[in-house]
Amino acid sequence: MKTDELRGVVHSDPQVMGGTPVFVGTRVPLENLIDYLEGGESVDDFLEAFPTVKREQVIAAMNDQQEESDSLAMFRTKPKPQEKRKVKNGKPSNELVLSAYIEGNDSVFPRILGLYVKPGSVIADVTYGKGVFWRTIPDGEYQIRATDLQNGVDCRDLPYKNGELDCVVFDPPYMHTPGGSAHTVHNQFEDHYRNNGTGNRTNSKYHEAVLELYIDGGKEAHRVLRNRGVFIVKCQDEVCANRQRFTHVEIMAAYEKIGFVAEDLFVIVRNNRPGVSRVVQQVHARKNHSYFLVFWKSDSEKERWQPPQ
Repeated sequence: MKTDELRGVVHSDPQVMGGTPVFVGTRVPLENLIDYLEGGESVDDFLEAFPTVKREQVIAAMNDQQEESDSLAMFRTKPKPQEKRKVKNGKPSNELVLSAYIEGNDSVFPRILGLYVKPGSVIADVTYGKGVFWRTIPDGEYQIRATDLQNGVDCRDLPYKNGELDCVVFDPPYMHTPGGSAHTVHNQFEDHYRNNGTGNRTNSKYHEAVLELYIDGGKEAHRVLRNRGVFIVKCQDEVCANRQRFTHVEIMAAYEKIGFVAEDLFVIVRNNRPGVSRVVQQVHARKNHSYFLVFWKSDSEKERWQPPQ
């Protein structure tokens, strides 16, 4: 197969996926086809996972095995050079989104939205509170449905139809209150969900109640999200009863069973010293970081995430 024939079905545009070679008319990288075939999966598997690619495009890219291999190698090892970054007002205009920041939620959250959620999408922030996440996001950029337990809407019983939403944002109280002055910087769990009692549908206690809330809220988010809808979750690990609890790992495992795919993780490091209660001897490191977890709803194990068009 000649190189110009391959270019008829694959092209490279700096404005699309940063210049990564993709199938014409799609945002599906050619590299994905290579990975599928090298991993022993079939063309049908690839087409099922990436329905925007036409079978004719795949056949054209595989027409002559030897020449196809040479051409794919050319695309793989010698991609079209990207243009140098343009600078406006002293700042790069194509700043990358990173996986860790020493910044506040109102600074990091807009970056996550920009990477995973298309402008104009319908987003339900089901734990809106004072709207901290949205402080720097321009009005009208997204269709925001702001609710909270304080205004009568429980994140486990949302007033939306099945598959109605493009994105759900979830930031519940993620620590129980052990007493003293610990965790006073975050809303006390019992004030909202009374997990140390028997009320408000939370039957477990302490960390198990925190996890139960995340799971129940995740099930409801899965119901109201459309297929491939995005679920953005804020959480933090904690020590409970002198036992280290990696909450973000427990959440990811639970959400996988619900039907979510864990796609990304962002670490937020606080830029001030965390409050502490008096201790005779420190046993575990004091947590000074939290997480944004990004999931998406999938109805097929073979689906792959594609960035918003």
